[in-house]
Amino acid sequence: MISSRICRTLLVAVVVVHAAAPRLAAQSRVGSDSSTRWNRYGHDLVYGTTLGLVYAGVDQLRTDPPEWGKDFTGYEKRAASDIGEFLVQETVTDILAGAMNRPLDYQRCRCHGTADRLGWVAMSALEDPTPSGGHVLAVPRIVGAFAGSFAQAAWRPRTGGVARLGLVNGATSLLIGAGINLYYEFRHR
Repeated sequence: MISSRICRTLLVAVVVVHAAAPRLAAQSRVGSDSSTRWNRYGHDLVYGTTLGLVYAGVDQLRTDPPEWGKDFTGYEKRAASDIGEFLVQETVTDILAGAMNRPLDYQRCRCHGTADRLGWVAMSALEDPTPSGGHVLAVPRIVGAFAGSFAQAAWRPRTGGVARLGLVNGATSLLIGAGINLYYEFRHR
């Protein structure tokens, strides 16, 4: 049953977060707003739950997946699935970012040309800036995106390939992140 699979996945995520708590506390400062990782994580969970409810509405209108039907029970399954995907993604991303001492917030380009700024946005979707001014592969963001996507693909009805759905949704998540970075890059300076 879908709900038991989602519950098991979420339980594993909670256990991992609890186990990682000492490391996350040690890496508590993350962004320009000086919020702690725990505050950021809580904020992201509320944000993700809200988006999950909205995406579930879109999936409901599209009847995706069709096996879950068109009634309110179908919406509940879609909401649990979409929220569950986000929770797995954020949990994995935040734990890895804390363990690897990586930033969670987008860091705007110090450049001024539009082409340079667009290049920075594209690069920032897959790379994290380092304190020395270099860049490294954004392992937390990439692994988190695909962990959430593959978790959701595992508990959805088997109307398509799990691998295909996980890869497409993971890549889509990274593209959405790039779009959000674009917004932050070009909003008022």
